Amino acid sequence: MIEVVCNAMETLIIFALYLYSHLGSNLHKNQYYAVDESRFFAFPKSNELIPLQNPDTLFLDAAVFHASNEVRKQHDLQPFQYDPGLYLASSGHATSMVYRMFFNHTNPYSPYERTARRRVELYTKRFRRVGENIGKYQTLVSGDYMIARWDGRLNQYEFLNESDRKLCKPFTYAEYARFVVAQWMASTPHRNNLMNPAYTYLGCAARLSPEPYLHKKAPYASLVQNFGGEQ
Repeated sequence: MIEVVCNAMETLIIFALYLYSHLGSNLHKNQYYAVDESRFFAFPKSNELIPLQNPDTLFLDAAVFHASNEVRKQHDLQPFQYDPGLYLASSGHATSMVYRMFFNHTNPYSPYERTARRRVELYTKRFRRVGENIGKYQTLVSGDYMIARWDGRLNQYEFLNESDRKLCKPFTYAEYARFVVAQWMASTPHRNNLMNPAYTYLGCAARLSPEPYLHKKAPYASLVQNFGGEQ
């Protein structure tokens, strides 16, 4: 009985995301993806610190997308085009990883979302080629080491640089997007996906760890890029 209920819930979630992909994607695309990376990073919000307890998730997702296109152009490659199906696949997997506390290309909890291709094909079957990058990176700017200290007044942890005992602050939206893309570019398999000219479409998602200051572990985000190629 429990398994039947869980499968029914998964089906409802998938259907809700399907509706969003068809009814809400145009607004989403027009808001953040109808501009190129230079215009996007000129938005004032790009230089705001990410409020880790209440981030603008859609803006952060778009920032990672546009930071990816920055490196494509730096290497004389055509920029990625946004695809709502790839976006929803990346969003679903990033959310699963951060809330179910796993880090893997394989989702062990849902047969519908077991592999990257299955996740993408829940929303679109247009792509002959599908690829995926994942990452898990802290969301505070720090030196080599951080110290966690309990703040009894605020009833939460604060994080300090070990070297100078200064408070570690969050990245800005632009800084974090460029930081995570730089980490992927420093890893050969991830770089190969980003630089592959056969991939022409992209969806990106970053999901921040919940209750970022209530745990001794530094706050982080789980990130996913899904790539698509029609040829």
